[in-house]
Amino acid sequence: MTQMKIDATQLDNWDFMNQLPVKIPSGRGRKALGSTEKSALKAALSLGTTLGVSPLLSTASEILSLSETPKPTATLLKPSKSLISSTVAVKFSSSVDITGALGVAGSLGAVATAIGSFGFYGSTTPEVGFFSSIGAGITFNTPGAAAGGELTVILGSPSDFAGPYFGISVGAGTGVGGAVTFLFSPTLGGTPPLILTFMGLAFNISAVTPTKFPVNVTIMVTNTRISGVKF
Repeated sequence: MTQMKIDATQLDNWDFMNQLPVKIPSGRGRKALGSTEKSALKAALSLGTTLGVSPLLSTASEILSLSETPKPTATLLKPSKSLISSTVAVKFSSSVDITGALGVAGSLGAVATAIGSFGFYGSTTPEVGFFSSIGAGITFNTPGAAAGGELTVILGSPSDFAGPYFGISVGAGTGVGGAVTFLFSPTLGGTPPLILTFMGLAFNISAVTPTKFPVNVTIMVTNTRISGVKF
């Protein structure tokens, strides 16, 4: 992974909710990873990829490579006009770091939706580790459940990846569904406008239960915890 490009020009006409997300405390711990452990982890992923054990190992190897030098570059195409209202202001991450995460995600809901995921992450800081995320949202569709894999790309460090997030997810499919989620980091505790910083995207492929409509939209608030090691 040497370059990543996110096109956010289509966000010009989005109208964001005026409700403040609820802040959920997060915790994380990190320790230094020795060269021997790092080499062993890379060798295990490389062997698994070569033997074709699982295509997920190839993606895992890509995420681990974020901690290697030279660092990959990121390009963000911003909207042509300012996304600012009297109650909500949308900004864009200016971080030079990239954090990628691969995990298993699931959701269950009937309008009110419970959301959860866990897996591992890698960053250009450099750092690798494990994460878990829980949250809740509102889904504009009939009751249903989903479980599958999720790839998340954040324009920021692991510290940016952790903590509360506001997300807008759009998905489609019957039997097997795909979804993309726009992720925003909220600035809490201040006076209006609420500042939402666009941090990245999550891509999800899941097995889904039948619903009345093949397309759904979910507005969610999540909190992520991480535990990692620095190189």
